[in-house]
Formats: sequence, C-alpha cells, structure tokens
Amino acid sequence: MFPSSIGGTLCLHPYASKPMKLPRILFLTLTLPVLGHAAAPLTAPASAPAEIAPQSPASLTLGDVLARTAELNPELLALGFGRDASDGRVAQAGMGPNPNLSLSVENFGGTRLARGSDVMELTVQASQLIERGDKAGRRVAFAERERDVTQASLALRRSDILAASANAFAKALAESTRLAFADEQLKLTQETFASASRRLQAAIASPSEVARARAALASAQAEFARAQSASSLALASLAASWGGSALEISEIKGALRLPATPPALARFESALKVSGNPRLGLVSAMVAGQRAALELESARGVADVTLGAGVRRLNEGPATAFVVGASIPLTFRDDNSGNIRAARAMLRAAEQSLRAAELEQRAALVAAHAELGAAHAQATALRRDALPAAEEACVSVQSAYDKGALAFIDVLDARRGLIALRRELLDAELAYALALVRAETLAGSSFTETKALFERP
Repeated sequence: MFPSSIGGTLCLHPYASKPMKLPRILFLTLTLPVLGHAAAPLTAPASAPAEIAPQSPASLTLGDVLARTAELNPELLALGFGRDASDGRVAQAGMGPNPNLSLSVENFGGTRLARGSDVMELTVQASQLIERGDKAGRRVAFAERERDVTQASLALRRSDILAASANAFAKALAESTRLAFADEQLKLTQETFASASRRLQAAIASPSEVARARAALASAQAEFARAQSASSLALASLAASWGGSALEISEIKGALRLPATPPALARFESALKVSGNPRLGLVSAMVAGQRAALELESARGVADVTLGAGVRRLNEGPATAFVVGASIPLTFRDDNSGNIRAARAMLRAAEQSLRAAELEQRAALVAAHAELGAAHAQATALRRDALPAAEEACVSVQSAYDKGALAFIDVLDARRGLIALRRELLDAELAYALALVRAETLAGSSFTETKALFERP
C-alpha cells in the first residue's frame, strides 16, 4: 500500500485475479499440483544476525556513537528484514498462473441406456490461462516500486534514529559539563565553608556567616547529586540508541566548541540537492508506486484467455477423441474502470502530497537554520562579553571578601551569577548543536558539520 502523504495511506486493491469459469461439459473437476513443484519448508531468514555480545566500556566520539547505532540498533535490524520480504514479493509477482489438469467422467450410473459403464465417457484435459495486457510485467513493476518504498522508509527511519542518537550524544555531553560545573561549585562551597569556620574561630566572622556557608554547601551537595543523576540518565539514553547500557561508555570524547560563524543556508540547500531529504525520498517513491498501481489496474481491465486441450475416451465403440477449447470473459459488465479511476485519483493525491512535503521540508530547513543562527549569536555574545566580565567580578568580590571589605552574601551572589551564566552559555551551545543536527537531518547529509562541531580543537 502507498500512503498519499506522510501521515496517511492510500489503499490499493490486492492482486487477486478473478475466478476462472470452467467449461460446462465438465461435471467433476480435480485440480492437481504440477509435478516437480513441492512446497518449500518454512525456514528462518538466512540473514538473521547472530547474538550480539555485550560491548566493553569504551571512550566514544560522535562518529563512534553513530556507527554503533547504525550497526546495532534493534529497530534498524528489524526493518532490514523488510528488504528480504520485498525481494520475495518481486520474485512472486513475476510468476505466471499455473496450468490446470482436470478429469471428468460422464454418462455413468444412469438409467436404461445409460446404466452401467457401456456409454461412460472419460475426459482428461489440461488448460492454461494466458494473461494479456502485460499483467506479469506490470505486477513486477508494482512490486519493485513497493520495494523502493520499503527502502525509502528504512532510510527515513535510519535518518531519524541517527538524528536522535546525535541529539542524545549532545545532551549527554552537556549533562557531563553540568556535572563538572556542579563539582566545581561543590569544591568552592567546601573551601568557603572551611574558610568561614576558620574566620569564626579567629573571631573575624559571625555565626550567621558560617550558617550561610553551611546552607550553600548543602545546596551545592544537592545540586551535585542531581547533576550526577541527570548525567547517568543521559548516558543510559545514549546507550539505548544501539540497544546497549551506560556501562558500555567509559567516557564521551568531545566538546561543544562553536565555530566563528555558523554554516550558511546555501550549504544545507546544496546538500539537499545532492543527497535528498529522506522524507521527500519516501514520498517520491510513493508517487512512483501509485503510478505503477495505475498501470497495473489498467492491465487488469484487459480480458485474459483460457486455452485447453485434452483426450476423451468413449466406451461406446470404443473410441478416443481429442478435445480443444478456449474461453474469454465478456467485460461489458466489469471492465475494472472503477479501480482504474480510483488509482488515477490516488496518483494525483500522491503528487500533491509530494509538492506539499517539498514546501514543508524547505520551510523546516529555513526555520532550523534561523534557530541555528540565533543560538550561535547568543552563545558568542555570552562567551565573548558576559562570561569574562562575570569571572572578573567574581575574582574581585572574592578578593574583597578575603580582605574583609565585603560580606559573605556578596561572594555567594557573585558565584551564583557566574554559575548561572555558564549554564546559560551551555544551554545556548546545546541549542546550537540540536539545531545543527536538525538542519543536517533535513538536508539529508551524514552529520559532517555536527561531527566537526564536537571534534573541533
């Protein structure tokens, strides 16, 4: 079946042929299998993957993660069997109808002159349906287009899964950085609490200052525990991309280092023209499938011919005679015009769906690039202007506090401001990375820019 758009389906009529009418001279017909064509036993697919051994802990880059996901993701492995199924349908579509062998016995078991077997007639006849209108070729073409749809669906799902894996890598790296921030903050609050305790013993600080330092230490410990949990969860989500566990990851290699300027929109558009968007590829395959379906329905409107020949044994005589016959259905009532009209309408709907999908994907690419530019501008401004000023202010406040010129609350405020600014910068860099993944997914590229983003020195 071929969807008319990304979210809907267009139904086709099955391949089932119309029942063939037997000649009226046959009272008893026995259908026998053709000799030499035994049914093949059901066996497991030859390409079934072996049981995957657990991976040992490793240090992974984004390229390593994408390679593992493409090779080991359970959903992609399952979808891979669809290609074998499609090949089987193509092979089946090219097979013609089987010949029929019939046996009939007439004029026996009657009354008077027809009693006994003296007037019995025995007829053995073979018949063959002759397909017209190139039905076999068009069935094969339709099955091949269905195979193309299966391949395009696999490519689209593979692109989505790899994009999700790249996003999981970026989020895991960001959570690892947040954990480092929380660890740094915890160490600073521990040092501050120790310093405040010493100042209290020297009668330089007040008990309220020590209480504030203790509260800040407890808050930092809670934040560190939360960051640890979030980092562990992000690693587990990343490992789930290939069906593994977080124990397989010893380290994530990479850093969110933004380039001086974001990639231009023209670069993504050129990649889209070369490789093509996976979703557009799927809809294009569906359009080709609907076109093949229309040709198949047109061929089904051509009547087939059935030819038969056999031998008749006459006991009265006795004598032997040959029997020859031919039949063709009269299509003045059913010429398949309704199915042809329906297939033509579904083809037009699929073509309109392709145009709509092209507009939608290009608009999504422009939006992703705009978000990419906004995140880059925000991160650049924070790193170039805001962060150095906050770090300088924090150093100045700490120095003034050590000299007794400022209260401890001023030190806490300065540190909280610096940490909040670092997290804001990290959020902007993460937003840039996610927008870059989305833009490259829409352009149908192989995440070249995203890999360079995390591997940039």
